[in-house]
Amino acid sequence: MSEITIVPMNADNFDAAKKMMERSFATTLEDFPKNRDTKDHDHDLPSIDGILEKPEETPLLFYQEGKMVGGAVLILNSDNNNILSLLFVDPTCFDKGIGYRAWREIETRYPRTKTWTTETPPILMKNVTFYVNKCGFHIINVKDPKSDDPMYVFQKIMKQ
Repeated sequence: MSEITIVPMNADNFDAAKKMMERSFATTLEDFPKNRDTKDHDHDLPSIDGILEKPEETPLLFYQEGKMVGGAVLILNSDNNNILSLLFVDPTCFDKGIGYRAWREIETRYPRTKTWTTETPPILMKNVTFYVNKCGFHIINVKDPKSDDPMYVFQKIMKQ
């Protein structure tokens, strides 16, 4: 397996990253149960529009063998309790370990992190399994459990 390289997202690679992220999340909608209407959820998909102008966010891209294969958006806080706002992988690279290896690179890149927090809807069991079974996160909260769109809140406490 070849290494994952992390580079900052910038104006030169933004358009390609945006298209990849949109394809990734559109593909993820296919994981919704067949009896659940997802056409109204297109507007709920994450967006990275304006991300380069947000100093509080750190947009990153993942490359493997010179090819963009995914990305992430982090919020790095002064208290080192950091947030993974977004993680995406090129759908042509799903189930090849890219997301996990990229996540491990992020952990290595930010060794002072005390905790990482992220969210995903429970209906996306593939994401839940990735965060819990692969990356070592724990579910610490369920936001809006009675709504049509609850969210699992995950946290990973890092060893110092």
